[in-house]
Amino acid sequence: MKRIFFLLMAILFAITVFGQKEITGTSSSSYLNITKDPPKPPFLEVVSGSLQKPPFLEVVSGSLQFIDSDGNNKIDANENTRIRFELKNTGSGAGLNLTTDIKEKNYVSGLTFDTGKSLGTLQPGATQTVEIPVSGKMSLQDSKVAFEIGVKEANGFGIDPVKIEIETQAFINPDIKIVDYSVTSEGATTLQKKRPFKVQVLVQNIGQGRAENVKINLPVPENMYCLSDNNVVTIETLAPGASKLLEYNLIANNNYMANSISLKFALTERYGKYTEDKTITLTMNQTVSNAKLIVQGKGKKEKEIVVGSLTSVVDKNIPFNTIKNPDRLALIIGNENYTGSINSEINVEYARNDAEIFRQYAINCLGVEERNVYFFTDATAGLMSTKIELVAKLLSKMGSDAELIFYYAGHGFPDESTRVPYLIPVDVNATNLDAAIKLSGIYKQFSQSGAKRITVFLDACFSGGGRNQGLLAARGVKIKPKTGTLDGNMVVFSASTGEQSALPYDIEKHGMFTYFLLKKLQDTKGNITYDELSKYLESKVSLESLRVNGKEQDPEVNVSLDVGDVWKLWKIR
Repeated sequence: MKRIFFLLMAILFAITVFGQKEITGTSSSSYLNITKDPPKPPFLEVVSGSLQKPPFLEVVSGSLQFIDSDGNNKIDANENTRIRFELKNTGSGAGLNLTTDIKEKNYVSGLTFDTGKSLGTLQPGATQTVEIPVSGKMSLQDSKVAFEIGVKEANGFGIDPVKIEIETQAFINPDIKIVDYSVTSEGATTLQKKRPFKVQVLVQNIGQGRAENVKINLPVPENMYCLSDNNVVTIETLAPGASKLLEYNLIANNNYMANSISLKFALTERYGKYTEDKTITLTMNQTVSNAKLIVQGKGKKEKEIVVGSLTSVVDKNIPFNTIKNPDRLALIIGNENYTGSINSEINVEYARNDAEIFRQYAINCLGVEERNVYFFTDATAGLMSTKIELVAKLLSKMGSDAELIFYYAGHGFPDESTRVPYLIPVDVNATNLDAAIKLSGIYKQFSQSGAKRITVFLDACFSGGGRNQGLLAARGVKIKPKTGTLDGNMVVFSASTGEQSALPYDIEKHGMFTYFLLKKLQDTKGNITYDELSKYLESKVSLESLRVNGKEQDPEVNVSLDVGDVWKLWKIR
């Protein structure tokens, strides 16, 4: 009986111990479980009945950065920027329901940013890239913003705020213009129907603000075609001072009847208000170059905008004279490259360009027929001698109405013992003048031709100096050349006196003398007397040479006795 009693008691005890039910509940946070067991520490959570360990969230060292589109490290008005950092979870539990928490402590107005961006869940050991867009409105002013950036986590395991300060910049407008242009042709020397020609335009932002979505539209005139098919060009961005060279390949057909061509360029940019349209007017049959131009980039320096240029102001808008003088000849020589005989240090800067542009003025403005122009650059002794003799013979056979314009840019040099001046071909060394061209010999050949008028322009000096310090610079010697007597109906315009150097005008890419010679021809269309031209050159060159080069350069005029004072009333055109 006792044995049965003890057995029943054991069964009742087992039922009491092992038959107890579990009582459970869930807190309002839905992240912590409540059980009959003793409560666990608050940083331990139960999700779907499983205990989890906490996350440990941190910003990866060195990952916090500011990103802007123009690279000036500022939030500009009307600019979209970003703040970026890497968020890493080095804990053993997931970071849940993460959101950014962004505050701007300086209360700068004109900003737009998302104060609370959802980031989702970040698992243990994982890294997430976080980007916060920040935009500047048009009303944004110069200031400095101070951001405090945090990340919140559902159970309170967010990061401590990180700080970043960024300058802001008020709106600065761009200024988009076509600042220069040139016209070239590979197959012809004049602008003609049915012959393709190229127009190069230099578009530049001369404002202080960055330009975006710049569009250049060229409506092609009727009976003209754009062979390059770039009537509309879009430039995504132009920084302050930046430029873009555009080239249009155009052609006019036989139905084009106008004497001029108007190219009306329409410019727009992002805001539709910071551009200037440009109309370029070309004249049919005007002389054009066959040399394609390449822009030399000029940017900004400490917000100082240097307006870009393809060429000098005198290289374009050359006056066009429809009246030609069949009795007028032009001999034009530009000697620049002396590396073959001497060395590159004494090359004559811009001499080839001087001669080329003077050639265009001779044809377009001074009425010389193209067939009567004899044009050479970097001429050797043999070539110079041959062509000078040829032109002298032509003058003598053309009769008493013949006229000559002789232009020379290059080195001159006096004989050290006789002081007789020479023109120096590119293949002649100044230490041996046997093959050089004696200036008095040139004058003699031309004057003996019986020509009615001989006009000489010399952008050279004969003192041993020159545009690049000259032939005698190494010895520091200058020689005053001997001045001879001129014969015939001759007037000689010289770039400087015998003791001076003929200097460059770097900003205009010409010799100082040639630039002002061309400028006066451009401004007056050639309707100017020799006396007026002489006085203009003497005043302008003398002043600008001192201002730009810091050296004296005083042009001179020498006249033959045969013309007396009559030369003063002669007209250039």
